[in-house]
Amino acid sequence: MQRILFVIALAFTSMASAAPSESGSDVAKQWLGRMAQALNQHNFELSLVQMQRDQIRPMRYYHGVLDGEQIAFLENLNGPIKSAARVGRKVVFLEQDAQPYSVQSARIPDLFPGAFAGGLLQLEGNYSFVAGGRNRVAGRSAQLIRIVSADQYRYQYRVWLDVESALPLRVDLVDPDNALLEQLLVVETHVFKQPLPILAEIKAQPWPEVVLAPVSQTDHPWRFGWLPEGFEVKHYDQHLLLGLNEPVEYLSLTDGLSNFSVYIGLVGRVSLPKSITAGNGLSLTSSVHGEYEVVVVGKMPVEALNNIAENIYPQKPE
Repeated sequence: MQRILFVIALAFTSMASAAPSESGSDVAKQWLGRMAQALNQHNFELSLVQMQRDQIRPMRYYHGVLDGEQIAFLENLNGPIKSAARVGRKVVFLEQDAQPYSVQSARIPDLFPGAFAGGLLQLEGNYSFVAGGRNRVAGRSAQLIRIVSADQYRYQYRVWLDVESALPLRVDLVDPDNALLEQLLVVETHVFKQPLPILAEIKAQPWPEVVLAPVSQTDHPWRFGWLPEGFEVKHYDQHLLLGLNEPVEYLSLTDGLSNFSVYIGLVGRVSLPKSITAGNGLSLTSSVHGEYEVVVVGKMPVEALNNIAENIYPQKPE
């Protein structure tokens, strides 16, 4: 009888191990979908710190939905007053001893990448999504999701999501060698049923009108001989460089998560460094092509930006 029971138990064990299960990628995508929903729909408050190799910046972030419109407020807690308010697709920058100004944007910059709130799952191919283990962050159980680049030309993310709310509690930006470049770490989180009163006050404020950016053109006179897979030009214009009053051509490129900017102008009197990388992973590289100087800036590996700067050419006339 014991032998029969053992055989039956062994059969059930084999059936269980052979049953289909969700892959780590499927689990990761489900978590990332929950994160996007939480960042867009939840009413919450986060106290967090941004840590780079040379500085620590404490911040507080509020988010809510009033009358179907997203309202948010980010304030820096140390140093001169510096904050940003968002009402729908308008972001207002508030700085000490400066007049507030507004720009059109769906996200407050310098916090979570914009793709975290939508569109991240469409980047599969250039990035893969992997579910890791669980840890404790800000006193809460958190699920690790890794966003892994398909090549060495862009950085990667490690994201810990609140198991209950799916809000990001920790975001690490790491280079291809897994060295930490930047970290956003939540130290306290609160989720509310109703938006906080401060958000209603922000919505009611008569903020300045949006500052219009230079008009983007659909065509541009430059050809990229090399780009990492998935990058596309999202903006092109010609304007005067702020502070130097020199004309430049400007291109902005993105793969949906990583971004970089290209500035093209006549060779100046001030020589620029060939390449430089800051502690937070922001890189700059320059290259001279005859009478033109190309400067590429972005939070990407400097080798990638250098390849881009070295391989940009005028479009050949048809």
